[in-house]
Amino acid sequence: MRSLIVFLALALPACTPDIGPPDSDEPDETSPPTETDGPPDTGAEPTAVGSADPAAGTVPFAITLSAAGSSAGVEPIDSYTWTLPDGSELEGETVGATMVSPGAHDILLTVADASGRSDEATVPVEAGCPAFADATVAGTMAWGEVSGLAAGSVDGVLWAHSDAQGSGAEVYAISTDAILLGTFVLSGVNDYDFEDIARGPGPDDGVSYLYIGDTGDNSERRSSVTIYRFPEPQSFGGSMITGVESIELTYPDGPRDAETLIIDPVSGDLILVERDRADQGVTGIYVAEAPLNTSGPTELTKTGTVVFGTPPLVGDVDATGGDVSPDGTHVIVRSHDAIYLWARDPEQPLHTAFDAEPCATPLVDEYKGEALAWAHDGSGYYSGGEGSNQPLNYYAVE
Repeated sequence: MRSLIVFLALALPACTPDIGPPDSDEPDETSPPTETDGPPDTGAEPTAVGSADPAAGTVPFAITLSAAGSSAGVEPIDSYTWTLPDGSELEGETVGATMVSPGAHDILLTVADASGRSDEATVPVEAGCPAFADATVAGTMAWGEVSGLAAGSVDGVLWAHSDAQGSGAEVYAISTDAILLGTFVLSGVNDYDFEDIARGPGPDDGVSYLYIGDTGDNSERRSSVTIYRFPEPQSFGGSMITGVESIELTYPDGPRDAETLIIDPVSGDLILVERDRADQGVTGIYVAEAPLNTSGPTELTKTGTVVFGTPPLVGDVDATGGDVSPDGTHVIVRSHDAIYLWARDPEQPLHTAFDAEPCATPLVDEYKGEALAWAHDGSGYYSGGEGSNQPLNYYAVE
């Protein structure tokens, strides 16, 4: 009997209380997943690290911006955005830019992944102005007055003219120590109001041309103005110039007085800088793109405005002359008592230089100063005032 009871106990299944599943760190596979708000906090965002090479220079100068030091968060970096000092943006891990405005700048780098996680970093860049020595007197213009001035293609020669109306359509070759070399008379040309002279490229490749700006209009009544163009003489004793071409220009917003003529040595584009006869200093920048038309009037395009007489262009309100460096990277414009320089991005049209901040450069006191020209090799610039026996001043690049 005892053996039967043991057998039955072994054969019956054990009865245990229902106490539920054991404790576990693993989630119940039958339970819905827990929702979370957004990506994890720790290590989620990318980290922005940027650099500039070089981090300092003299405008204009090229820099390389690199975000190679940046690191990803939970996802790979999807975009690199660089915000430049002028507000424009570039995309890419490594990009190139040109600094044209002087000052201490912070370039903003933003890195982001595909889910919108992002980080920012600033990259400092210090942009300085070109330095010039104080003026030295190169010579005295005892032979007459000078209103416009331009460097010749031959070292040691400058081209000049007077704006004394009715004195004749004449252009002067002078030495860089202010000695008159020769007088050239423009055949068939009326000198209504010559205001500036420039040298630059023209219709024939490899030929240097002189441009005379008959652009004066004190009363602002002329329906059009004229630029005279002819190949630059290669001997300097004086002669009659024939075959002078006329480039007739009109303004899109009515007659203007302009005493600054600039020809881009790179593109051949023409720029006129207004002299504001309202004496508010509001100075329009007007452009005619190359090739320049000699068969009929061309309407100028107004590309911008600068204001003389207020910061940063402090001083006199009248723009009276200007020029561009031989390599096309620096524009200088003067008033009676100040000279300002703008840097140009070589990849952009010359007129965009006026969108940047200017640099102040040296100028001595001159009587009715209007003449201004870069040196033949870009080693400095010359300035001069109207009237007889005025000095020709030179400012060397340091």
